[in-house]
Parts: sequence; structure tokens; C-alpha cells
Amino acid sequence: MKKIKYAHKNTLCEYDLSLDFFKELGIKINDVVPLRKVFLLYTDEGNKILKKVNYDIDRINIISDSLDYIKKKYNNVIAFDKLKNSLNYIQWKGNLYVVMDLLQGREATFSNPIEIELCAENLAMLHNASNGLKEYLEKKYSKNMMDISLKDKFTMSYDNLCNLKEMVSKYKYKNQFDTLFMENVDKYLDEIVNVNNKLEKSSYISLRNMEDKISICHNDLAYHNFLINDRDVNILDFDFMTIDLRVIDIADFILKSIKNVAFDINKMILEINSYEKINKLSLEEKEVLGILIEFPRDFYSIVDDYYNKGKSWDYDVFLNRLLGKLDNESFRYEFLETYNKMLNKDVSQNK
Repeated sequence: MKKIKYAHKNTLCEYDLSLDFFKELGIKINDVVPLRKVFLLYTDEGNKILKKVNYDIDRINIISDSLDYIKKKYNNVIAFDKLKNSLNYIQWKGNLYVVMDLLQGREATFSNPIEIELCAENLAMLHNASNGLKEYLEKKYSKNMMDISLKDKFTMSYDNLCNLKEMVSKYKYKNQFDTLFMENVDKYLDEIVNVNNKLEKSSYISLRNMEDKISICHNDLAYHNFLINDRDVNILDFDFMTIDLRVIDIADFILKSIKNVAFDINKMILEINSYEKINKLSLEEKEVLGILIEFPRDFYSIVDDYYNKGKSWDYDVFLNRLLGKLDNESFRYEFLETYNKMLNKDVSQNK
């Protein structure tokens, strides 16, 4: 229990919760309670979230401007508060902090089909509300706001795995994680080549030039970033937001919800159908969706985090995660086979 309770203690210890800090913040604090990587502030102005961010002021402003833009049409996102300094952040002893309102509700349950449906519908509404955001941000910041291409991401992933393979091959002693990595890496390198080839043959490039296919992408649509209160859903934590194809966000949402339930194709169908109540997806987008799921994301992310110190987990946690992901692969392959049959059927019916 202690490991779970204090899993983020190193992050929380980086906060400076001195009286001088709270005075500079300009909020009268009655109580402070840790929650994951943030602190809950109980104040005279309502309950708040204090969060130390690991990005620069320019990105804080881009996130804040994006959420303000979206809230004009879709109010169910949690934006940064304006503070005593008239900014949406405070800089204190070399760190940047933001404050947000704490809303009533609980984390979504992805095993509940009703809540899955609600989350998918709200994701579609979020994407709708961000129509025109790319142009708005590019005009304000005088730079291209589109995220780097999937081709570049796939290529970087391939190169990273190759470098890791070369590094681990030179280890005099290999632990079980190293051995599993070396036994499987070539297969996944082949898979990345395959998805890159499919991407080049797809309509991906033309989709990137269609403004109605571009939206804000949250990029971390896990259950804990959907806050549910009755049938109201709020979407939290836009730290990793980008501007890109909406289908990239849909793929992230689907993968977050199905990878721990044996890649349940029926859950994916429910999610797409629920999303399409608000936003219809084209066959070309669904083709790219399949490519995104075919990319070996689980294997890549766990070995990248392990060797490049992306997470401060114990060795046993990394090993068990890798074993679990490898055991899950047969379900992913079965899922992809079924999904591709469904897609081919849709293509045939639309000819």
C-alpha cells in the first residue's frame, strides 16, 4: 500500500509550499492535500488544483489560449486560472506553477459501456469545438502548429530501437528484461517498417491538408483524465496537447481503453459509433486508425522508458509490465485482423 500511496513522492517533494509562495500566489489557503502529482488547495475562493509544470511559459500560454478558444463552444475542459499577477502561471524559485478549479466528479470507468459512450461523445465535442484552432494559434504565434508527421515519429522510433539493440547487445551481463528485449526487438523493427510502408500508401498526407480533419489532440486520454458527474463529462490535463489529425486522438483513446481488456473489438466499435454520433469519420481516417493501432506502441514505450529512464519505476515493475505487454500481443494481432476485415468490407460497400 505504501508504494501506491507514495508513488509520486519524488515529484511532490519538488513543490515549494512555503508561506511566501502562497502569499505570492495570492490565494488564501486553508488546507493542502497531495493527490498523485498535484496538490489540492482548499481556499476561500473554492477548491483548487496546484500543479508544477515541466514545460516553458510559451507552452503554458499555448495550452491556455487553446482551452480558452475551445470553451467558447465546449465548456467541459479545465483551464488555468488567472492569478494575482494577471498571468495564468507563477514562476517561483526556477519552477512554473499553474492553478485550476477543482470540479466535482470521479474518474471514468472504462469497463462501463455507458461511460465509454459518454467519453467518446465528449471527445467528439472537444474536437468540434477546436475547429479553426490551428489557424488561430498560427496567427497569434506566427509558427506552424501542426505536430511532426507520423512518418517522422515512426522513423525516430525505429532508429531509437536500433540504437537500444546495439547498446544492449554489448552488455556483458543481461538481465531478464534485456533478454526479452533482444529476443523480440527484430520482430518489432519489422512491424515499424511495415506500418511506415502502409502509411505511405494511405491517404495520410492528404488528410493532413484537410482542415476539417485537424483538431486539438489531447494525447493522454486515460480514464483518470475524464471526470464524470452524473452524465456530465469534463476532460482534464492537456499537458501533452498537439494540433494534428483528430484520428490520432481517437486511436489514443481506443488503445487506452482496450489494451488491458484483451483488445476488445466490441469496445472499439462502441467507441467509434459513439464518436460518430457527433463527428462522422471517413474511411481514410479509419485506415490511418488501423495503422496507429498496428504500430507496436506498448513494446516501444516500455523499453524506451526502461532504457532511457523515462519512468522512475523499480526493475520488477518494468519487467512485469513488459511480460504483460508481450502476453497481450496475440490479442492485438487478432484485433487487427478483425479490424482490417471490417475496414475492407466498408471499402467494398462504398465502391
